[in-house]
Amino acid sequence: MKKRSTETASADKQNDVAIPRIIHQSWKNTHRIPKRFHPWMKSWVDFHPTWTYVFWTDQDNIQLFELLYPQYLHVAKAVTKVSLADMTRYALLHQVGGLYVDADFECLQPFDDLHRENELFLSSEPLAHTILLENSNSAALCNALMASAPGHPFWLRILDNIKEKFDREQLKSDPVELTGPRVVKQTYLSSNRTFNSEESDIVVFPSEYFYPEVAYWNIGPMQEACSQRHDEPAQEACGWLQRFPKGEFTNRTHAAHHWQCTWCRDAHLDEFSPLSDVFKAPPLRPIITSSGITFAV
Repeated sequence: MKKRSTETASADKQNDVAIPRIIHQSWKNTHRIPKRFHPWMKSWVDFHPTWTYVFWTDQDNIQLFELLYPQYLHVAKAVTKVSLADMTRYALLHQVGGLYVDADFECLQPFDDLHRENELFLSSEPLAHTILLENSNSAALCNALMASAPGHPFWLRILDNIKEKFDREQLKSDPVELTGPRVVKQTYLSSNRTFNSEESDIVVFPSEYFYPEVAYWNIGPMQEACSQRHDEPAQEACGWLQRFPKGEFTNRTHAAHHWQCTWCRDAHLDEFSPLSDVFKAPPLRPIITSSGITFAV
């Protein structure tokens, strides 16, 4: 059995890389991966051949809370698998650090510079999402791609906020509100400006870095908003949609989110095949114990 421990993080620190060169991806299991995801998943290894790639499943996700984050276990056991996957990405980034990225993300250029120059980075969704779907003037932060050094307090603050909301409301909130993008944004903007002050080490990249495309299945609601709203922010967002119907890609675009949202849309037409069809060599898997996480084939 090939093993690689979380010493990866300390080795990267010695090489002046703030964020470990670890890529985390997740799906329900290893034997039924949507085929449309395969080339996108493979793109991360193609652009980062020397990095550590780790694949997580639902079973790994619950074990992470059982053994390392028991204070949140009652929430992890009660919420949907989608919310559990949300919670897991915050916990694993706190525990081992690296880059978490959803399986419907395509890598377009290496992330070495981003990991070398930052302690923790997030990114905003397209302007059209923020204004036309969220009806907000502040950036909509997405949790589909996030990276940090291990041990950053931001992730525990998010998990604490999820626990507090769950204990107060139980399952009245949907995944987006309870465990998803909105709790990330709320945590970033609140906490007495701990995380969004000028002194904060959290960087929020503009949408062109990772979210050059809109969620095309939401075009209808966005176009309806354009026909009804005449305020300046809405007109700016609607103008952007007209100018960039296929997305705005620049030389700073490192990845593209393809917004598959299999949990919120009908995905019964998907074709599936095992993880072994995606990669030539089997990817590493997390080995979780009460003392930490190692990776093994």
